[in-house]
Amino acid sequence: MKIKYQFTSVEHPQANGQVEAANKVILAGLKKRLQDMKRAWAEEFPQVLWAYQTTPQSATGETPFRLAYGVEAMILVEVNEQSPRVSFYDEVKNIQGHKEELELLPEV
Repeated sequence: MKIKYQFTSVEHPQANGQVEAANKVILAGLKKRLQDMKRAWAEEFPQVLWAYQTTPQSATGETPFRLAYGVEAMILVEVNEQSPRVSFYDEVKNIQGHKEELELLPEV
């Protein structure tokens, strides 16, 4: 994997185009949901952010959630209805799997 580390300054947000593009999409989503109720943005923000995080992006074909956490996000229906992913979840095996993955990472 070719990962390029990049640092940006909060005083120069234009230096981080990907974050600015994401912010633009999130703001557009808020504007659509709020219309004339500008003061209600705090209540709408979680839904807009969830929509952004669970929508596949054209550049990667993946959702931001999957890229960050390595799995697709579960919707509330899956949690309440006990989908196979929920019913077969084992916390001990999950922790063990994370530890094994950490062993594969190169030391810095």
